Amino acid sequence: MKILENTWFHPIFVHFPQALFPVSLASFLLYLATGAKDFETGAFLMAAFGAATAPAATITGFLDWKIRYQGYMTSVFRIKIVGAFVLIGLSVPAVLLRVYVPDVAAQPLAGMGWVYGFLLAACTLTNVVLGHFGGKLIFH
Repeated sequence: MKILENTWFHPIFVHFPQALFPVSLASFLLYLATGAKDFETGAFLMAAFGAATAPAATITGFLDWKIRYQGYMTSVFRIKIVGAFVLIGLSVPAVLLRVYVPDVAAQPLAGMGWVYGFLLAACTLTNVVLGHFGGKLIFH
C-alpha cells in the first residue's frame, strides 16, 4: 500500500504521548503544591489522552521501523520496542486507577495516591528514554 510507504506518521503520533505525560506529571505536581483540584483533573486528562495515543505511536513506530529500517534489529530498536510496551503498561493502570478511584489523589496523598503519582512519573521517565533513543536514530 502506497500510504504505508510514507513514514511521516510516526513523528506526528509520537509527539502526543511525548508531550502529554510530562504535562500530566507537571500538572500533578502543581496540584500537590497548590491543592488546586483543576491541576489534578488536568493531570488525569493528559494521562488519559497520552494513554489513548501511545498505541498509535507504537504502531506507527513499528511500521516506520519495518519500512525505513527494513526491520533491522539493533539495541536502540529493542529499547524502543520494549519501552513502548512499558509505557502502555504503565499508563493504562494509571488511568484506570484514577477512573475507578476518583479521589485516589486526595491530599494528603496516601497509599494508592502515591502509586498513582509514581505511575505518572514512570510514564514521563519512560518517555524521556524513548525520546532519547528516538533522537539517536534521527540525529545520529
